[in-house]
Amino acid sequence: MDKKQPSPSSSRETGLFSAFSAYVIWGILPLYWKGLTGVPSAELLAWRVTGCAVLAWAVLILRRRPLALLRPTDGEAAHSGMVIRVLAAAILIGLNWGVYLWAVETEKMVEASLGYYINPLVNVFLGMIFFSEKLGKIRFAALMLAFIGVMIMTVQSGVVPWVSLALALTFGLYALVTKQFPSSVDSIEALGWEMVVLGPLGVLYLLREGINGTWHIAGFGLQITVLLLFAGAITLLPLWLFGRGAKKLPLGVLGFLQYIAPTMMLLLGVAAFGEPFGWGKAAAFFFILVALGLYSSTFKKKQDGST
Repeated sequence: MDKKQPSPSSSRETGLFSAFSAYVIWGILPLYWKGLTGVPSAELLAWRVTGCAVLAWAVLILRRRPLALLRPTDGEAAHSGMVIRVLAAAILIGLNWGVYLWAVETEKMVEASLGYYINPLVNVFLGMIFFSEKLGKIRFAALMLAFIGVMIMTVQSGVVPWVSLALALTFGLYALVTKQFPSSVDSIEALGWEMVVLGPLGVLYLLREGINGTWHIAGFGLQITVLLLFAGAITLLPLWLFGRGAKKLPLGVLGFLQYIAPTMMLLLGVAAFGEPFGWGKAAAFFFILVALGLYSSTFKKKQDGST
């Protein structure tokens, strides 16, 4: 008897649950890292990339797909540019994680959330530059409103919100690079190869800290030890959930769900961590949220077949 296939509605519900769970986990991750207060962000990054390297490669080996990224499904060797792309992706995700962890450590979660709000609009801009994608009047207006929001925050604070821009740009460029990976490779398999670059650096850093007696894996309480050991797992879990959901949901649904994480980060920054949220930041967020509303409206138009 043939195995019963899941219905389209059941498949969509599973995808929605998976993607929603991924964004919620990303939204509350600052609480996880806050539980490691006192551990420098550089050491957190080292534990994160080391844990990811071990777990991601365990997944690749269990799937018997260790060379999936470098060898497409047709069996032919990938062109040499793939190595450069893996290297670029590793550098970009390492920078993104490093800035994010530093933002949590230095109580700049509001700025971090702004960066992830801006990210979809950065993707639009990069798509226009690198893939000659049509911008359209609505998306052009969205980009201009986002630019106004960033300028308001810059003028009000007297400094460029570099944390927001760094997170948006590094993640946008990371998406641009990984977009050119083989379609048969999922996010965990891609991350495994990126960790080939970052993992050894993380291990060397931790070895140096251990030799100097300055790492935090022991002697700072059970909570610190457990959270550091699971830093890789808490990174891979939402990636796996997102990849599972992305395969089952329309792009428009994902477009709306992606705002869950930065909204939760913003609320945590203001309500839980007590970060300031004056008129300048409020005005900047207003312009960017309006921009995102315009941007999101283009998803529905595409699905309806309108222009």
